[in-house]
Amino acid sequence: MAERIKRRPDQLRDQLATAEAGIIAAGAAWPANAPTAAQTATAKGNIGTRITNATTIGASLKVAQKATLTARDEGFDVMKKIDETTDSLYGPDGPEKANFGLTPKGGTGGGPAPLVKLTDIRIFDGPTPGSFKFDWETIEGATYEVKWYSNATMTQLVGSATATASEYLISGLTPGQQYWMIVRAVRASTQGPWSDPATRVANV
Repeated sequence: MAERIKRRPDQLRDQLATAEAGIIAAGAAWPANAPTAAQTATAKGNIGTRITNATTIGASLKVAQKATLTARDEGFDVMKKIDETTDSLYGPDGPEKANFGLTPKGGTGGGPAPLVKLTDIRIFDGPTPGSFKFDWETIEGATYEVKWYSNATMTQLVGSATATASEYLISGLTPGQQYWMIVRAVRASTQGPWSDPATRVANV
């Protein structure tokens, strides 16, 4: 049985509008101790205002989130260039890299860098509809295993690939559909931990 009194704000607003019209039409037959048409109109108006405010806040939040991600991506690109520059100046293992907030790539023991969990994952729209590009931090001497799924629980595998660089372009996806991606570093038979899922809607 459908709800007699609606709970969704937009449906309740519309139900109040109908009730307001019914109260006005009832005229003197409407009991004096029952909600008046004015009270009903006020309740309807309050809900309408909150719906409008929530919609505006939601749109502003999306803009703010997009601006934050854009600023993060710009900062990431600057830091990536600083990493490359310090490689040229001091070598990838140079302790001077720490002066720039960077860890020497060879680690403290002089061996290969550990296959740590990748965290700096970024996703961009690709060059064609139904495509996007991932990139992540580089681990010296590693290749990368990439998987992408069509559901948040990561049970519907769409595809997988091996990337030799710390970026990968995926195409042939359904425009407008959301996908989830994970990546891990691999060196020979050693595999690092999977990253946390990153998600994006394929561009249209």
